[in-house]
This record gives sequence, structure tokens and C-alpha cells, in this order.
Amino acid sequence: MRSDPVESARFYLHGLASLFGRRLVAEADLVWVLRRSPPVDYAAGQVVFRQGELAESAILVVHGELVASVSTPDGERVVGAAGAWDVVGETGLYAPDQPRSATVRATRDSTALLITHQLLAEGRSNPVIGAIEYHLLHTITRRIRNTNQALETAWSELESRLGARPPGEEPTSLVRALTEGTSA
Repeated sequence: MRSDPVESARFYLHGLASLFGRRLVAEADLVWVLRRSPPVDYAAGQVVFRQGELAESAILVVHGELVASVSTPDGERVVGAAGAWDVVGETGLYAPDQPRSATVRATRDSTALLITHQLLAEGRSNPVIGAIEYHLLHTITRRIRNTNQALETAWSELESRLGARPPGEEPTSLVRALTEGTSA
């Protein structure tokens, strides 16, 4: 792990651009991004953002670890963790002015880059920003697929508890109610 946050972020962005942009980027493009989104350090235990706050940005983890948790009637429930190269809070970029769905805190000293609407808009011609956007969309797509797989598994388990339905038969009233948002 690199100790200088700026060098860590430069290394991170260079790698991200090489991976998703499939090319080397000019130093000036890296500097442009780092001037507008300097690395932010989070101490272990520090809250990055809280559930319910307005979402206006995403976090790209350069190094360290962030954990997302949600409030439940039984207390906090951890719903995910993010390490180096991961994105957290990306929904905030695509659903602005909506509340955060989770609280995110650093579990150890961490460095991240704050990605805002303004950064993406101003950097449209910057290949590093293009790589960040590709990474954001890749992350969202992966999470949607994982959610779909989890839902499919949950539906299968629910239907097996209720009694399997033959192929082509309509879903049970409970499954239909859950998918259509009506009561059973």
C-alpha cells in the first residue's frame, strides 16, 4: 500500500483508466482529476455518509475498507463492504437529491476520491473521467445482476415452501402480490 494519498490516487486512476479505458492516459488528465477531486482520508471508525442524508456523490476507494450498514428495528445490519477499486454510493450520481440507503464508515484508515456530478460533467472529454464512468456503470450493472440472482433464489425458495408450480402456470398469489406491489 502506498502511504502518500496523492500518489495512491494517481496510481489508482492510472490503473482504472488502463483497465477500463484500455489505454495509457496523459499525466495532465490525471492531474486535472486530482485537482478537482483530491484524495480524502478517512480514519478508522469515521462516518463517510449516513443513511437518510441526501446523496450527491459517489466514493471511489483508493485503499482501505469501507462498510455499509442499514438501520433496522434490531439495530445496525452490515449490508456490504468495499475495498480498493470499489465504488460506494454510486446511486447518488444517478438519483440525485435522494436519501442515502445506508450509512458508510471506514473500518480502517482509508483513502478515497469523491466523484460528483460536476466532476463528471466538466470532465466529459477527459479519458480518466470516461474510465470512471465506465467503472461506475460496470459496478451498477454487477449489483443489479447480483440483486436479480438473489431475488430469483428467494422466489424459488418461497415457491418451494408454498409448493412448486408447474412450468407455465401463473405465479402464486403471494408471489404475484410481491412482484406487483399489491397485497396478497
